[in-house]
Amino acid sequence: MNAEKRLTAPELVDEIRSSLTVTNGWIPALSGPDGPTGVLEDAPLAEIARSLGEFANTPTMPSAVAQQLHRAAESAAAAAISADSATVYGHLGTAYAHVLQAQRAASGAEQ
Repeated sequence: MNAEKRLTAPELVDEIRSSLTVTNGWIPALSGPDGPTGVLEDAPLAEIARSLGEFANTPTMPSAVAQQLHRAAESAAAAAISADSATVYGHLGTAYAHVLQAQRAASGAEQ
């Protein structure tokens, strides 16, 4: 049996948001001092989607990372406008997966 717990929708939002926070998010750190500033720790999903898109369009962002962030932004935006909880959860899971892929791409770009 798989004993791993599935993340809830609020946990997925929190995980994505933590990657973008102004204070300690890895995405703002990667974009450097001239990039976007990130989001606050209580930013709503629409703001998270907007911020992901900003970082995806940052000229200094490695292209593999930017591509994944762009996809994450699209999924987060779709989740923000959906009324169906199952659809929201699916979009959040997709956004989170793209953020993880972006993080892996960023780790590979640093080596």
